[in-house]
Amino acid sequence: MKLTRKFFIRTAAIVLILILAVVMFFVGKQHTILIDNFSSGDYRALDEFWVSVDGSELLDMGRMMREQFVVMGQKHTVTLQWDDEASGQRLEVSVRVNIPLGDDMVLLSVPTFMADMNAPQSTWLTPFVSQATAVSSSPEDNTVVLDDTASFSSF
Repeated sequence: MKLTRKFFIRTAAIVLILILAVVMFFVGKQHTILIDNFSSGDYRALDEFWVSVDGSELLDMGRMMREQFVVMGQKHTVTLQWDDEASGQRLEVSVRVNIPLGDDMVLLSVPTFMADMNAPQSTWLTPFVSQATAVSSSPEDNTVVLDDTASFSSF
């Protein structure tokens, strides 16, 4: 079999398309990062701080708040700023977050992170699992009342 120039061009095009597909899968995957400021176990929520993901606008957060950031890619930088009461200065810490490939939504617990900034990422960054429950749809629940005066029957 004679390998022609046409064969090499087609093979190179197929390889290039496959490489581009793999790169786009990793770079173009959308994730949601939830920044959580709820008390967690022994860790108390912060009174006030500011948060930014990948250099976005700083958002003000207080106790019992959760902010959502939609990002592209696997690696991100989360920046936290807060006012230090002792020194009167604004302190800042940035942390590099690597989102696991299979997770679409992750939860970063700020109180857990601030308690031990040197702890492994799995301590303060967890996959987010929704607590919502599915609503059963039975035929009895889907009754449609077509009579406008039906609501007055109880008078």
